[in-house]
Parts: sequence; structure tokens; C-alpha cells
Amino acid sequence: MATKQGLTATTPRRDLFDGITMVGKAVPTRTPVPILMHVLIKKDAETGKISITGTDLNMWIEHTLPSPQDSIGGLGTGGSATVPARNLAELLAALPEATVELMAEDGAGLSGAPSYALHLRCNKANYKLLGLPPDELPPVPTLVGDTTFKVKSADLRDAVKQTLFAVSTDDSRPILTGILLSYAAGKLRAVATDTHRLAVRELDTSDGDGPDVHGVAPASAMQEILRMATDDNAFVTVTLAGNQIQFRVDDEKTGAGTTLITRLIEGQFPSYERVVPASCDKRLTIEREALLSAVRRAAIVAREGSANRVILRTGRGDNGDDDHLTITAQSGNLGDALEEIEIARDADEPEVEIAFNAKYLIDVLSVLDGDGLYLELTESLRPGVVRPTESSDYFCVLMPMQVV
Repeated sequence: MATKQGLTATTPRRDLFDGITMVGKAVPTRTPVPILMHVLIKKDAETGKISITGTDLNMWIEHTLPSPQDSIGGLGTGGSATVPARNLAELLAALPEATVELMAEDGAGLSGAPSYALHLRCNKANYKLLGLPPDELPPVPTLVGDTTFKVKSADLRDAVKQTLFAVSTDDSRPILTGILLSYAAGKLRAVATDTHRLAVRELDTSDGDGPDVHGVAPASAMQEILRMATDDNAFVTVTLAGNQIQFRVDDEKTGAGTTLITRLIEGQFPSYERVVPASCDKRLTIEREALLSAVRRAAIVAREGSANRVILRTGRGDNGDDDHLTITAQSGNLGDALEEIEIARDADEPEVEIAFNAKYLIDVLSVLDGDGLYLELTESLRPGVVRPTESSDYFCVLMPMQVV
């Protein structure tokens, strides 16, 4: 008969469920290695804090639950247990909002073979979930890096949102399937491109220590930053070491914290600076929401036509003022679209006609902050640049399409 020892603790169902949900993003849906389908639940004997860890061997997520209100057996009863991540998440989602009691089973079964299981009790519900030996799960790497810095949570979240859409989904060029993070002179620059568009965001850092470094973090890992960095007043500590990068977010009020470590993508990121126009001779000032709404409507026709193309043309009224921009799209099967919005530009600027992929325009307009934007242009077959009017720390380069 198995003995019960090791992990014994209590925690609110919501805290445990949120932790499993966070860590579960690092657990693979399929793998030939059974332990990777499990999460490790561990209680620290000294602090009484409960942590949950999951990994697919490329990314690790470790989440520390808020400080426990009570620990069965006191702080000296540390321990750990593994449990299938998906099954535990489904069970916690179905349980009522109450305190959950956890007790690990770690001993000899009826046959004399080791038995590993986690007993879970919530109100009158009792479950026993079979696990595997905790030491089989690969541990979270310890990064000893030369470069560590902090960045405001809200800034990092915005930087990810404003570049992630431009990441390539073509696995034939792996280096473009992530976000380039470059740290230099107290600044962090995030860059993403799929060769059709380029998004660049620069943000300030603090408490920087170490040499200038850079690396390409996978898009899947950066997507998790959006869920980790939810507290605008918090800071994210970033560490780069070798072929890995670590993000750490702590909640000083609750004692909760999340660490994400991911392997960097190997390879040489392209010299993106070469595609950024050095100057422009046409600069349109446009209300962001007006342009976004117009392009979204025109895209209904554009997606039924040729290559999702929308054509932008500037114009003036008969009296020489009343600057406007028309957005058109055509489809042989559906019909035509024509939108017109007001813009501002210098009186001596020539008229312009240029075509863009409607989806690419919608993507960048959707992540811009503020009410206004600049659309900087040169020629109809040269890249255009979108910038917010309120700041100079972000821009997106869009490659044009052939006007037909």
C-alpha cells in the first residue's frame, strides 16, 4: 500500500487554475516523451510557496502562486508531484470556487513498484490523479548571463503587439519566425519582418547590466509575454545568456511570479535597416480610426479580387484645399469599393497613387496607439512607412503592390 508524504498544501481554486493555464502553454499537445505532458507542482519547505512548471524542452514556464493562506503540515512539509497538465486543467475548470487541498502520494504500490499520484480535494469532491516521478521532468535552466535589464511591463507588452503581426509563418526561413530583441545603450529594440513588412519598436530600459546583446525569440514564446505582462505598473526583468532568454515578472503585492525561458532561434537576422527609406517626399497625416474603418470595409471586396489589393490615391477639391484620400478595391466577382477620408499634407506635395495589401494595412493600424498617423511615401513602387503622430519610437514599413 502506498504511503502519503511530501507535497501537502492548500490553495484557492482560482489561483491554481490560473497557474495551470499559464504554465500549460509550455506543455506540448503531442510528444513521445510522456513526462513532458505533465506539469510539476512543487511546494517550497522554507517559504510554503507553491510553484508550477511546464516545458516542451524549448520553452519553460514556471509560475509561483500567490502566498498561500494555509499550508497543511506547516512550512516544513515541502515536496513535489507531477500530474497530466490537460486533465488537471479540465478538472480545475469544472470545480466550484473553493479551497483546494493537495497531497502527493510518493511510495510503494501494491506490487512493490513506485507509485506517484496527486490527491486533490475540493469541498466534497475527491480525485486521485496518477503522475510520474517528479525528477523526470527536465529542470528549469539557470541562466547566468552577462546582460540583465528591466523594462516596464506595459512597454514590453506594446512592443510585442506592435511587432508580432509581422513575424513570418514560413518555416523555410526559421530566423524570421521570431522577434529580434537588441539591447544597446539602455535601449531595447524589437524587430519583426516577413519580407513583405517590417515592424520596429524601441523602448527604454532600466537597471541595465552587461554588454550589448541581441537574439531572436520565437513568436510562440513572445505571445506568452502578452499574458504575463498584464500589470502596467510592474517591471519585467530580462536576461540574455548564450542561446537563451529569460523574462521574469513578480507581483510584490501577492507574492505571485512568472518566469519564462526560451531558446533563441539560431541564424543571422537580415540587415533590415536597408529597406527603411531614408527620406520621403510625401507625408500624409491621417486619422487612424477613419483609415482603419475604411480599409476594413474595402477589404471585403479586395479579398474577393486580386491578391487582397487596395489602392490609395490622394486628391484635392476644386478650390485647391479639402485634401482627401480615396481607397478603392475591385473584384470581378463581387464589384467595386470606394472610400474617401480627409487627410492633411503640404500644399506643394504631388499627388500619389500606391497599392498595399489590405490585411497588412489593417494589421499595423490595429496596433498603433493614439489617434493619428503619418503615411510617408516616395514612389508608387517604393516602400511606404507608417508612424504614429504622438511618438517616434515605432514605425512599420510596408512593401507596395503593383497598381493595376
